[in-house]
This record gives sequence, C-alpha cells and structure tokens, in this order.
Amino acid sequence: MIQLIDIDVEHTMAEYATDTVLRNSVEAMQNAVTDDVAALDGRTVWMVNSTASGGGVAEMMPKLVSLSRALGVDAKWAVIDVDEPVFFEFTKEIHNLLHGAGDPELVDHEREIYEATSRSVADELAERIAPDDVLVVHDPQPLAAGAMVVEELGVPAVWRCHIGSEEHSEKSRTAWEFLEPWISDYDRTVFTLPAYVPDFLATDADIIPPAIDPFSAKNRRMKPQEVATVLARADLIDTGHPVEQFGQPARRLQADGSFAPATEPADIGLLFRPTICQISRWDSLKGFVPLLRGFAELKRDARSAADSSRSDDHRERIENARLLLVGPDPSSVADDPEGRAALENLEEEWLALDPELRDDAAVIVMPPDQHESALVINALQRCSTVVAQNSLQEGFGLTVTEAMWKRAVLMGSDTGGITAQIRDGKDGRLVPDSGDPASVAETLDSVLEAADKWDDWSYSAQRHVTDNYLVFEQVTRWLETLGLLVR
Repeated sequence: MIQLIDIDVEHTMAEYATDTVLRNSVEAMQNAVTDDVAALDGRTVWMVNSTASGGGVAEMMPKLVSLSRALGVDAKWAVIDVDEPVFFEFTKEIHNLLHGAGDPELVDHEREIYEATSRSVADELAERIAPDDVLVVHDPQPLAAGAMVVEELGVPAVWRCHIGSEEHSEKSRTAWEFLEPWISDYDRTVFTLPAYVPDFLATDADIIPPAIDPFSAKNRRMKPQEVATVLARADLIDTGHPVEQFGQPARRLQADGSFAPATEPADIGLLFRPTICQISRWDSLKGFVPLLRGFAELKRDARSAADSSRSDDHRERIENARLLLVGPDPSSVADDPEGRAALENLEEEWLALDPELRDDAAVIVMPPDQHESALVINALQRCSTVVAQNSLQEGFGLTVTEAMWKRAVLMGSDTGGITAQIRDGKDGRLVPDSGDPASVAETLDSVLEAADKWDDWSYSAQRHVTDNYLVFEQVTRWLETLGLLVR
C-alpha cells in the first residue's frame, strides 16, 4: 500500500550556484531557511502523493525532497500503491468536480471503496511515522488516509491541494463538501492560487505556487545539435543517417487509426516549419480538441481566396505551420483512468479532418520511459515556434512554466495558473475563450503575425519564471510553512 521512492541527488547546491542566472536564487534560499531547518531538526517530513510518475506533482517531488535534504531536513517521499480501479475513478470524479465538470451525484458505493482503501493505506502509513514527524499529503487521493493517520497519531500535518477552479459552482461545492471533514483533521492547507481556496479554509491556507527544476532533464539547457539528436532518437525527425533509437520512440496517429513512428507517412518538418506545440496529459480539460479545431479554422481562413488582410509573410507562415498535440503513453499515468478516453476522443477529431489538414496536424504519444520522455519535451519546446497550453481549466500549468524558462513564445488560455504566469502582451498571449475554436484561431493568428515581438515576450517570460517559479523559491516557502507549523 505504501511505496517509498528512492531519490538520486543529481545536482548539488554548489552546482546550481555555478550558474550565474541561478546563483542569487540559491543563496537567498539558503539564507532564508536557517531557523526553519533548525525547528525541523529530529523530525522526518513525509511527503505523500498518489503516483511516482506522470503529472506535475510527481515531477516536483524529487527535487523538493532532495533540496530539503541538502538543507538539513530529513525528508521522505511515499506513494500510495492502490490496486483498486474504482478508487482512482472516484478521485478523478472529485478532481473534475473541483474544476466544475462532471456529475455532482457521488455514488455511495464509490465513497465506501474510497474510505475502505484509505483505511488500509492509513494503517500501513501509521506504522512508519513517528509521533514527532510531519505529514504532508498531496491532493484528494491520499487525503482521507492522511486524516486517519493524524487522528490516530496526532502528528502535525499539512494538506496540499494542487487543483481547483476560480469559479465556484454546485459541482465544486459537492466536491468540497465531501472533502471538508477529512481536511478538518489537518493543521494547515496549501494551495496554488488564492482563488482556489474554499471559504471554509480562508484563514488556514498558505499559497505556494508549483515550480520547476532548471537542471532537470526536461528543463536543462540544450545545444541545437542536442535538440536535433533527441528528436532523431525519438523518431520525430528523419535525418537520413543512422541514429541510436530510444528504447521505444514516439508514435504518431495514422490515417487508419493506428500509431506508427512519427516520421510516417512523412517527416513532420519540426526543424524547418513554423510549429505550434502543446504537451499535456490526455485530459478533456486540457483543451486539445478546441486547439485542433482552431488551428484548422485558421488554416482554412488563410487559404481562402477572400483572405487579403494578411501580409504575404504572415499568410506564408500560416500556410507552412504545423500543429503538434503531444501527450504521454496513457498506461504510464496510473492515477488518471480517463486518459485513454481523452486520447481516443482527440483521435476521432483528427481523423474527421480533411486529409490536407490532417497532414498539417500530428497527434503524438511520447516514449513511455520517463527520462526519455523528459528529454523529448525539452527538445520539442525548444524547437517549437509557439508553445500552446489551451486548457479549459488549469490548476497551475507547469508546462507553461517550463516553456517560459526556455524562452519559448507562449499562447495560453486565460484561466487559473496560466493567467498568473503569462501576462498578456508581455510574456505571450492569452486566449480569451479556450473552448471556442474561433477565439483560439484569432489568438493564434495574432501570435503568428507578431514575429517582431517574440524576442521581447520570451525574454520577459524567462525573467518572470526566474523571479517566481524556480524550485528554490518553492523550497523556501515550504520550509517556512513547516517551520511555523512545528514551532
């Protein structure tokens, strides 16, 4: 039921400090947390979530734990290992309701399975935790189990909610009413944005935005030849030269509904054509379908004989543009049972396009190996002309943070954490209505037209991430919260 995750320390504090862009952030963190580290001496901080791979939480956890250890805190990462599909189906329903989607009628049978499974997880977790330890539980999946441990042992505890919505509705209220009794056992809560905090937690919530590790495989600097090599090894470009392939390369949706190497039926043109790329989980809330429809609408409009409003360069840029819709192997994300269905829905949309438009858009499944997949994401974001994140709802959107760090040109939806990151017209552009293909097409059109502003936007975006959304600031805020809790 409980799996301890081993964490390899890939980079020391001294290595981060050798980077001139990062040195000030590292030193500020070290100076800020001295008292908090002292307060946590003799205690183990347990970070508990639902999966060791797939999604932003699993990606942030290794660096959060390893940097805490490097600063002198005994931190451990535990994952709940649940072999009960209904458990994750139910927590996915809660996830959707918190975003204002789904059926607000929760099934009693599913509630019972959630509670019974949580009881088993709690029993095993309680055997590992000492009374002076600190428990940090992430998101709804292990929430009840953590509450049961708190009730039994009385340990200081924090619940961290990575999801939410700025709009409160009957659906979100249903989810919060179910979660509230469990949350009440925790001493503090942590949210991504103030707008996500429900009224009953307004005085007990801290705000800690997610963050990225600038030295991770997904974010580290790459030379142009490294980008090309990764793309070739993933079979995303056809070099015509022998290349050592990844264990399993990326796969591309074909006209017959199957998946094949991404260079079939022809090379996508990643290194030569204007490319718009969105990389996300396969999730209906990520806005893949309206992005595809908006891209197709822009293409049709630019190809029409009546188009006289665009310059020749602008029209040619649209004509040559390609769209990449990229996500993980659905089987690699254990706590998201709807991923396969979301991908199948996107497949149907792509297959319904005219053949000419299908040639301009590609649906790509990344390599299942986590490290290889991270390198592919890094390379794709660096070679793309525009990185899009057209989410209908978004807790924060680390894919946006990652692209901003790489000085990509950004187009994101005007929702949740994306709005907090992309300042419209300064760091990129925001889509007013991400569910409306016409709104997507209009915004994408304006981004492709504004090539003279791309450098200014991308530099501003990277500076914004450096100041606010690197892991050093996140660790500082976490240790401040935990230090206050135990004091």
